[in-house]
Amino acid sequence: MKKANIQPFFIIRSSSHGLGVFAIKDIKKGHVLFKMTGLIKEAPTRTSVQVGKHKHIEDRLAGFVNHSCHPTARIAKRAKSLISLRDVHKGDEVTFNYNKNEDKLAAPFKCDCCNKTICGRRNRRRQ
Repeated sequence: MKKANIQPFFIIRSSSHGLGVFAIKDIKKGHVLFKMTGLIKEAPTRTSVQVGKHKHIEDRLAGFVNHSCHPTARIAKRAKSLISLRDVHKGDEVTFNYNKNEDKLAAPFKCDCCNKTICGRRNRRRQ
């Protein structure tokens, strides 16, 4: 994994997700977008990211990363990092697929991409 030198992001209103994290410069595929730091909790919250079994980190920036069925990033749980899945261009929103990373969500919701309920891996049911 390549490491980004700085955290080239800003938080602004997303077109469909409230606030979101957006790139302020181009970032190559495979780069560490940012490393998550913060309090580890046993249960998920609306802003936590799962980094292990019963381990959910409260990272200030990651709490604003929205879900997408076609994400720009993935979670590297052991490294507590977001990794770019493709080239991310200036102005692109940083997203990850909650259903692929989270066992359970504190607040399930209806996805704008696929119109399915996003509730985490363990709570998914056929829709």
